[in-house]
Amino acid sequence: MTDQLSRDIRILIVDEQPILQNYLRFALETLGFLSFSHAENASNALALYQDKFFDLVICSFNLDGKDGYQLYQELKARNLYRHSTGFIFISADTDPSLVHSVLELQPDEFMVKPFSIKDLKTRIERTMLRKQQLKPLYELLDQNKTVGAIQQIDQWLKQNSLPKYAPLLRKTRGEILISSNRWAEAEQFYDAILDREPLPWARLGLARCLVERGEFSQAISLLQLLLKKSDYKLMALDLLSSIYLQQHLFDKAQAELKQAASLAPRNLLRQQKLLNLSRLNHDYENQYKAARDLVKFARYSVFEQPDLYLNLARSCIDYALTTSEEEQSSRLSKVANETLSSMRKAFPDQPKEEQQLVLQARLLYLKEQIDKAKTLLLELQKSPQPERLEDALDKAKALHEVGLLSASRQLLSQLTLDSQQEHGVDPVFVRYLQQEQKERAALPMGPREFNNNAVAMYEQGRWQDALQAFIQAFQVMPSNAGIALNLLQALRSGKAQLDNELASRLERQCEMLLVNSRLSKDQQQRWQQLQGRESIAI
Repeated sequence: MTDQLSRDIRILIVDEQPILQNYLRFALETLGFLSFSHAENASNALALYQDKFFDLVICSFNLDGKDGYQLYQELKARNLYRHSTGFIFISADTDPSLVHSVLELQPDEFMVKPFSIKDLKTRIERTMLRKQQLKPLYELLDQNKTVGAIQQIDQWLKQNSLPKYAPLLRKTRGEILISSNRWAEAEQFYDAILDREPLPWARLGLARCLVERGEFSQAISLLQLLLKKSDYKLMALDLLSSIYLQQHLFDKAQAELKQAASLAPRNLLRQQKLLNLSRLNHDYENQYKAARDLVKFARYSVFEQPDLYLNLARSCIDYALTTSEEEQSSRLSKVANETLSSMRKAFPDQPKEEQQLVLQARLLYLKEQIDKAKTLLLELQKSPQPERLEDALDKAKALHEVGLLSASRQLLSQLTLDSQQEHGVDPVFVRYLQQEQKERAALPMGPREFNNNAVAMYEQGRWQDALQAFIQAFQVMPSNAGIALNLLQALRSGKAQLDNELASRLERQCEMLLVNSRLSKDQQQRWQQLQGRESIAI
């Protein structure tokens, strides 16, 4: 095979800045490339890409509207991406979260502006010589002919005809085996590789195989080694989260996923998983942050949809209901209203009227306008039940908050049943529904009223009832400093009985929250008194 790159390759340049457009034209002509097209935005690039075949795409990350990342993401989502086409990203932004996000999409190259003609030449030749020499393999992968692809790789490796690409071919072979669910073959393959050399990609592949057959301890040991490798840390964190999820260690699963999302926040599937885990763990702050990032990074992409805006507004309300800070609650209510306004502007033909009315009822409840909220929801009871699980769940929450308990519990029961029967529902979401059903069945009123009622019981001398109520309220709102103070005071008063181990664990949780919370002046005073174990009133 020749190591000479043909100068007849067809190149698509995607960039909106005239200066860079001219520089790329000049650079490509200087290097002898003559066949290239230009698109000044992602929409034009998509149209050109569907109409013509390109051997190479040189794409700027920074584009108005749909950016380069979202363009590449859409090519893959719409099955327009070809393994045989080279893709080079260029960007002036070197923020680590952006770089990790881009590299996760696995383009062929990532170049930082400004770059020299010599550097451009090196990147193009490295990319296109590989595409040229491995063309039979890439064409098989484009046609999803995995058996033929493995046979082609095995032939090249046996003949040692492409020694320069042997490591890449072995790595690709393992990835094809896993994507084809040929787990036993994949495990044998990775074991054989690791017997010769401790390659990180082989460790990751073997860990995936071990997870598939439930060998979690061995997989975790391999992944712990990969956390020290910057190129593999992200994939290791994702797989660790998956392991902890299967073990029902939801706090650990969320912690790993949160770290992965901070490294590469543009992965929408990861953000959705983080959102579901956060609310399962009653972590309403991180639920809100994940919902916010979903809207932020889906904007202009093929994945943008009104439901992302609705879920952000819902997350704002969930968070506002569980915080003890009035200023923060007010700010979250404002964000919820602004989010709904943005949704209406972005999707004027999809009004989502009933879903917005449910959210308006919940916002009224936040303002303690319970009668207005209840009237709004009673009107909605005449409408058919929402088809989407998220819509129905939000309605069930709203019904419970205003005291329509029977309707809420009935809807939650039906939802739980539907989620178990509906294909493709995230298991974490199913578990969250079950948790909501159980917790709201135990709460005879909205969570805020439940805490207030517990305070009244405490003042009436019903110590045991008050303590149990504070515990329930803290389980539902574990980030609420006011409830933590009430529970801690009830635990330390000695007026109610509780298992020593449980009491100690709850005290530690309350103390940890209070140490890390921004307390109001009154709360700070109560906390200082509790630290001195003085007798104070709730």
